Amino acid sequence: MERWLLPAAEILTVGIPFCVFKLLTGVIAVRSASLAPIGYALLALGSVDLLLNVANLLSLLVTQKRIGAVCLSDILLRRFGDSELGLAVDVFISFGLVAIVISFGLLLRVPTWALPIWNLAVVLNVLGAGVGRLFVALRRVGSVPA
Repeated sequence: MERWLLPAAEILTVGIPFCVFKLLTGVIAVRSASLAPIGYALLALGSVDLLLNVANLLSLLVTQKRIGAVCLSDILLRRFGDSELGLAVDVFISFGLVAIVISFGLLLRVPTWALPIWNLAVVLNVLGAGVGRLFVALRRVGSVPA
């Protein structure tokens, strides 16, 4: 299997959906005066992460190599020596935002035009997690080459 294919699939099923969660939660928050500063921060974070993910995806498609980190938290926290910490923080933030939006019934506040984007991000993320786990298991039993 091509070495660039799995990282590209991860960007499409994890990285970009996480950007959608940040951006659309930011849109929801901006519409509330008391949460607007958090909303703008989420919009900025989601935009930076989206640029990083798209740049890496294009690089994988053209050169079959990533050009760098896929999220701002990875860039910032990598300086502390642990490359996994930044990604873990990003996963926590992204899943936390999804939990907040769903738990507080905020999905109804997602603009109508953005709801299909949110839904696609959720579907890609869930399927990506499932396919990723299956791929790891198949690799372990030798059904999929490394």
